[in-house]
Amino acid sequence: MAIPYARRMNLVALALLLTALIAFVAFHFMVVEYASGSSTMETDEMGWKIWPSLYDFLKDGDFSEIEETITAASLLCSTLLVLLSPFLIPVLKRSRLAWWVLVIPSGMATFGFVGIVGMSILSSSNPLGPGIPCLLAAFALNFIGLLFIRREATLDPVGEITV
Repeated sequence: MAIPYARRMNLVALALLLTALIAFVAFHFMVVEYASGSSTMETDEMGWKIWPSLYDFLKDGDFSEIEETITAASLLCSTLLVLLSPFLIPVLKRSRLAWWVLVIPSGMATFGFVGIVGMSILSSSNPLGPGIPCLLAAFALNFIGLLFIRREATLDPVGEITV
């Protein structure tokens, strides 16, 4: 017996969402930015070190620089979605409203973050490490995984009643 189309799509969505979660966890152990100087005191910036700097940025409350504000908002939104999406599949299969509420911010945050990182890559002379593509892949896989979620067909109890 063949697996129904919606069931296959939901299994693919689960695989993509779990892969996004694994890539997000892996990002924390990868180099995000290489040390720029030749000083022996400088070390490569690891992925987990973005959280203290993000906390300091949010604590200061200076949101005048639009690039940093978009980056912080996109990072927080996408992080929340990557962490929660694999566990919300049953809810998202049943409710189209919940699906839209997650897909639209996921797409906006993913494309906003990719745009800001792309501008940063083009304007910076300092090479970025493998952690940044891993983070971008996690956000993109999460967005694509959300797009794959389909509503499974259910039996219509009213349509089965014949008099």
